[in-house]
Amino acid sequence: MRWFSEQRAWWTAVFCSPVLFLLLLVSCATAPSSRKYVGPAFDSMPSTQIEQSFPALWERWTVQFGMTARGGKPWQLGNLFTMAGGRGQPGGSDEFPLHITATLMDSLLIEAGLQHYANLLAMTPEERAEFRSAYFHRYDVENHLLIWCELQTTWTELFLDLNRWLIFIEDDANNQYEPVQVLEESQPIRQMVRDSLPGFQPEQKRWGWEIHQKSLMLCFPKRDFYKNPILSERVQFLKLVFQLSEDEKTRTEGIWVFKR
Repeated sequence: MRWFSEQRAWWTAVFCSPVLFLLLLVSCATAPSSRKYVGPAFDSMPSTQIEQSFPALWERWTVQFGMTARGGKPWQLGNLFTMAGGRGQPGGSDEFPLHITATLMDSLLIEAGLQHYANLLAMTPEERAEFRSAYFHRYDVENHLLIWCELQTTWTELFLDLNRWLIFIEDDANNQYEPVQVLEESQPIRQMVRDSLPGFQPEQKRWGWEIHQKSLMLCFPKRDFYKNPILSERVQFLKLVFQLSEDEKTRTEGIWVFKR
């Protein structure tokens, strides 16, 4: 009798899991967009000030959207620059299933990050040059517009499956572009960042439920079909959109507004 009960419970779980997922899917909703006013798209700064301004640059180019935002932290950038070298319940039935932290990789931010981690790891001039070369080669910085993302959910981990999402950028002229490449980060690299910030304890739980997460780099084309730059001084804003493939109404967007 016990064996029968266990078998019945197993089949119930197998049958009900996809049904529950579909019910969750139906309850999803469009999340309000989040805007970040970042100033001109093309700035300049003396090289001696770049590394010191790294946290400020990181904060400037980072926008959070989707599930309830919790405030960005500069340590998250460690995931990005070291890349080169249970199911929970949502906070509400109409809550968007992902919390997204996205950073538009401005050229100054890239230079600041490279300098910051070269100094942090006490690299020699040769190691710095190799580190920079490896980073530019991995992400093809010359040809790609880069956006670093961290995805988090307290829902089922299936929502982190990128095949379930349509991801694209859109400018103020309604031109849309999909990423030409998406590079995922292995989570163990985070340990290096923890070690470099004594006393820091990253959040692991939210209201007692497990948080699933994934970090990735979105590589978009830097130029359009006519070889014109996608991000130019004429562009007023750039929008990053996450839309669920099965339901176009389940979407959210983060927007960088370029103030003149």
